Amino acid sequence: MFLELEEAIDLLQEFNGVSVTVRVLLAAVLGGLVGSERGRRGRAAGMRTHVLVCLGAAMTSMVGLYSAEVLGFTNDPLRVSAQVISGIGFLGAGTIMTRNHAQITGLTTAAGLWATASLGLCIGTGFYGGVLAAFLVILVTMVALPSLERKRRTRREYVCYYLELDNVKRTDDFYEQITPVPEAEVQIVPARSGLPGNVGLELTIPADWEESQQMLEDLRKQDYILLLIPVAKY
Repeated sequence: MFLELEEAIDLLQEFNGVSVTVRVLLAAVLGGLVGSERGRRGRAAGMRTHVLVCLGAAMTSMVGLYSAEVLGFTNDPLRVSAQVISGIGFLGAGTIMTRNHAQITGLTTAAGLWATASLGLCIGTGFYGGVLAAFLVILVTMVALPSLERKRRTRREYVCYYLELDNVKRTDDFYEQITPVPEAEVQIVPARSGLPGNVGLELTIPADWEESQQMLEDLRKQDYILLLIPVAKY
């Protein structure tokens, strides 16, 4: 059995029609699984983005292998794919948001895109052992570690609120409103109303701060905030 498995892996590591098909499908599946976790959390880069990033990286690797093994080019087959790591930074930068020139959100999504691109490169070159090990670690990091981070906050009680803004241009006004609470965390989520132009936000703040209560009162007075309701407490 192990011998047959080893032979199958050797076959897939060769550059042929079967291995190319497997690599394309594997890139789509693993990229989609990583992206689905981001999509459930309402992040800007969800399943489709991660699938395309992983698939594109895999195809880039295979283009290099094709030029070397099939066309007989003597250049480095991984020279083109090496640019994926630096190039993916432009896409990841679009998911990062800076607030008050200090607090940053979206880093996990950006790092996930970068890691997904690395998965695609591994898949494209047939490095299946590294792919599976890295994929499992990425999933554990994105799924399990957030709950551990929340447990570290047990010394203080936090409340999460859902807000909906009537215009994306009012986001800067919202950030100015929450400046008095430096520990406030904001995540962009899909607008529950589904109305075009509306922006959904999740605001997490310390529950026992006087500044938090005053800030909430001020937010409720803003005409651009259509909805402000508590959604979780921990």
